[in-house]
Amino acid sequence: MLSGEAGAISDDYYLANFHRLAEFIVNTYQDILTPEERQWYASVQSSPEPAQRLYIRLLTRKGSVFRLSRLRYAEIENLQEAAGELATRGLADINAPDDLRVLLAAYTKPELFELLDAFGSGSGGSRSRPRAELIESLLQQDDSALQRDIVALQDADSWITLFGHQHWNVFRLGFFGNLYQDSSEFVLQELGTVRYESYRLDKDARAFASRAQLVAHMRYFECEALFETIDHRQPEQLLTLIRQLPPMIEGDDHLRRRIDRYRNRVARQLERLGWQAEALELYAQSLHPPARERRIRLHLKQGEQEQAGRLLAALQDKPFNDAESQVGERLHKQLQKLLGRKNPTVPRFKPQTTILTLSDSSGRVELAAREFYARFGVCHYTENALCNSVLGLFIWDIIFHPIPGAFFNPFQSAPADFRQPSFATRRATLLMARFEELDTPAIFRQRVADAYTKHQGKSNPLVRWGRVDHDLLMLALERIPAEHWRAIFQRILSDTRENTAGFPDLVLFREEGGYEFIEIKGPGDTLQQNQLRWMQCFDRARIPCRVVNVRWAQHSGATTDT
Repeated sequence: MLSGEAGAISDDYYLANFHRLAEFIVNTYQDILTPEERQWYASVQSSPEPAQRLYIRLLTRKGSVFRLSRLRYAEIENLQEAAGELATRGLADINAPDDLRVLLAAYTKPELFELLDAFGSGSGGSRSRPRAELIESLLQQDDSALQRDIVALQDADSWITLFGHQHWNVFRLGFFGNLYQDSSEFVLQELGTVRYESYRLDKDARAFASRAQLVAHMRYFECEALFETIDHRQPEQLLTLIRQLPPMIEGDDHLRRRIDRYRNRVARQLERLGWQAEALELYAQSLHPPARERRIRLHLKQGEQEQAGRLLAALQDKPFNDAESQVGERLHKQLQKLLGRKNPTVPRFKPQTTILTLSDSSGRVELAAREFYARFGVCHYTENALCNSVLGLFIWDIIFHPIPGAFFNPFQSAPADFRQPSFATRRATLLMARFEELDTPAIFRQRVADAYTKHQGKSNPLVRWGRVDHDLLMLALERIPAEHWRAIFQRILSDTRENTAGFPDLVLFREEGGYEFIEIKGPGDTLQQNQLRWMQCFDRARIPCRVVNVRWAQHSGATTDT
């Protein structure tokens, strides 16, 4: 088992962690696991411990075919015996593979030259030729030569081919809700590399409510993996993948977002290849940006202004988020111009801008500017860290409140719906009550300070521990008015996917009082759209902010801010 002492783990950590995960799945998903999946885990459990160790070691490695001579596990005394035990229980095959390509992949290039005469001669084999080229020449040999090489490679080592990866993937997906994480999370937690909040896991808490839902997500991840294996220049291959996507599951917003993102990705590639009709069809099936934007642009490109206008009206009437609203404004101007209509003159937002001339620096321009502004008070390079962190500390317990379906394993840095539009709406009552504390600044500041002390180092989707220290936090809470925090918090929570980025680089707390956000732009750099949206928010809330364009002086020592 994992040691209770942080930073130390026992020799059988991976064995204990595997069973901890697997037993959770067996207990939690007993109604939707297949007989084959339950039998798979029962077979692992019934194997002698050395065989279990070998199985779990290999299960988490890339591939399924291994040469025993290449394996080195000090805790497994007899690899051959352990492999045999696995074969007896149907968890592995210890016969050598009979596929020449698989056999060739298991050996290094020098080993192949040593073992196969044809690799050095019959294949025209100069050692300087690329491995892939040499292997392809081997595969072109006549049948007798191919069989000779197969036997030579088979006999040169002992083998094990592992079974059950598909079952392990089901268990991982059920536990983590994705296939990006694995049982190494247990080790990271025990070593203290990652610390997770302790939140309540209900007895029936799980990522998937039905077998159909689990299978749908598994199918999505299979399609995602296949995307990396196909030729992206071949439209038919792209469309074949789309046809393999799973059907939607009613009420599963997470699956919807995953599939929409996949469709948008494939549709954009089809656009590049000139398959506009197919791209339009895919975009029409997607509810997530930039699907509507791309449809409008494609219709405009094809001269279909009426269709573009209808789509644009719907987008502007109900934009998905601020970013899509901004896109809609630009597309409206473009459409009006194409129709020969004048766009009404609307004052364009322009942030306050000054020019800072600095001595040339080889370091980052933001750091050079911070050094300059530190002359006028306390200046920090915080970018997205400060505002997000203060909000994360202020609503820490709300983020980790046990909303149904939000938490289903102990290794979540955030609730499952944190990046979804529903995050704030599902917690609206809790957030409304918490925001009332902003009316009493002392209570607000104390809550943030207490959370900083209590949760130091724990994983939180908003808090950047390495970028915000206690002194900065206390200074920011003292200088920045509660109403400014309110405006910032409300915008972050309105779209936790988009609005956690785009904050200005620096925050300056002047010696005479007050504060100011400063966005630094080096020569040739311009504001990004998400940065501009934050500055518009700051302008509406009367939050002090400006853009500083840095220029390098011709002579060293010249520093001016104008």
